Amino acid sequence: MFGLGMFNAYGSYVISWLGGMNASALVAIVTRILVGISWYFMFKRAGVQKPYLAFIPIVGPFTAFRLVWDDFSMAAIFASTTLVAFVDAMGVDHPVIRACAIANFIMWWLMALLTSIAYKASLFFGFLYGGVPWLGSFLFAFWPSLEYKGAWSTDPEADQNLTPQERKKRRRKAERAAKAAAKK
Repeated sequence: MFGLGMFNAYGSYVISWLGGMNASALVAIVTRILVGISWYFMFKRAGVQKPYLAFIPIVGPFTAFRLVWDDFSMAAIFASTTLVAFVDAMGVDHPVIRACAIANFIMWWLMALLTSIAYKASLFFGFLYGGVPWLGSFLFAFWPSLEYKGAWSTDPEADQNLTPQERKKRRRKAERAAKAAAKK
C-alpha cells in the first residue's frame, strides 16, 4: 500500500512546519488515513459488524484481506507485512523489513485484484486500487453500482466452486437434515 522505495523517493524532502517530518512519512500517513476511510465504508457495504476496525493497524488490513479472500493465514501475513511496510516507508532500512515490504507489495496487488472479483467490478478498478490506493479504495467504497458479493475461496468445498446442480443437492440435503432435526 505504501509503495516500495517511498523513502528513497520522498525521504530527502523535509517539512519544516511539521517539526522536520520527512515527506515519505507524511505520504504514508495520509495514504493510510484515506484508505482507512474507504475501508470503513467498504466494511459497511460488506456487512462487517464493526466497520471502525478499518482504522486499527493490524486488524484493518486483516479484515480487508478476509473480505476478498477467505484464507486466514494469507490475511494474517498481509496484515503483519502491511505494518512492516509502513515502517519501511518511514525510512527504516533493514533486509528483513525490505523483504516484508516486497511481500506486502505483492499481496497488496493480489488483494486489489481480488477486490474487483469480490465486488463484481471491472479489473480496471482493481488496477486503480493497486496502483493508486487512495483513489481505488474510494471507488470501491463509493461507486453506486458496486455491491459486495463475497470473498473468493480456495476451499474446494466452498459454494462458489460448485456447479449449480451440486449447490442444489447441498441445499436439499441441508433442508432434509433440518426437517429431521425438527421432528425429533
